[in-house]
Amino acid sequence: MFGFIGKLFGSEKAGEALVSSVSNGIDKMFYTSEEKAEDVAKARTEGLQVYMEWLRSTSGSRLVRRFIALIVTGTWAMEHIMSVIFDTFAVFTNDTGAMTAAKFTEASTRLAEHAQDNSSLVGVVLLFYFGGPAAVDGVKGLVQKWTNKS
Repeated sequence: MFGFIGKLFGSEKAGEALVSSVSNGIDKMFYTSEEKAEDVAKARTEGLQVYMEWLRSTSGSRLVRRFIALIVTGTWAMEHIMSVIFDTFAVFTNDTGAMTAAKFTEASTRLAEHAQDNSSLVGVVLLFYFGGPAAVDGVKGLVQKWTNKS
């Protein structure tokens, strides 16, 4: 067969090259589930290697990252916890005197709003701290959300 095709295109090697190119082109047109699975496994392996290298290269700043994560998430968590405590405490107070239920409810609402406003920032910090380079896209989205607040 290659001999006939080769005569058409000048040589037997030209015929083999043509048949090989056509069959490779047809093969590349179809992306099988087996090829997809191999590509996903390869991407995961490469991503894990990048993440591990990033961890090794930034090992000196781990303590600082932990401290920043603790400050940001601690503040956020405290706002949530205090909001719940004040809201619950408001139920058990009467409306006489300096400490009224309305004041506790207002404080609870304000703390909850502050916590909600900072939730994207907390997400950025946690994604950066726990996700590393694998979470770059998530961090970009959260940073955009946090910086574009109206």
